[in-house]
Amino acid sequence: MNQPDHSQNTGKRKKDIIITDTEAIILQKKLRAGRLVTLGCYSGLLVMFALLNLFRDTGSIKLWLVQSVPLLIFIPALRHETHRSYSWLCFVALMYFVAIIPLLMGRWWWSDWLITLLVTLLFIASMMTSRWLQYWNYYLSIKRQSNFSNTAESSNT
Repeated sequence: MNQPDHSQNTGKRKKDIIITDTEAIILQKKLRAGRLVTLGCYSGLLVMFALLNLFRDTGSIKLWLVQSVPLLIFIPALRHETHRSYSWLCFVALMYFVAIIPLLMGRWWWSDWLITLLVTLLFIASMMTSRWLQYWNYYLSIKRQSNFSNTAESSNT
């Protein structure tokens, strides 16, 4: 993605993003992979919380609800796939990260390691998916504008 600089009357520089069709194909592949990793880690966390709280003697339904409800809120948002839903998922992942690290350092259980890995991957994947989705939507809007201007020019002639 090239970003040429253009000066305006205000003296500030504006960066226009130029996404070519070949870059768009790569961007679409990245976006697909990011969605898969995000949804995989998201599902993995929900499954881990269910397994640890519902099938262990030390688990409880109240703790399962506290752990799962913040993630379950994102089900409708992830179905609509806006970059904001992925960005908010990053913030929620940070909450889980802050909660799991003291437990990890104190207990060293395999489940704490797995949750830490899933939360870290969820944060990175949702952050990158949010960015790639912004670029993809920008690319689609530029394509629509160019198609609209091409059809308007051909109808005028």
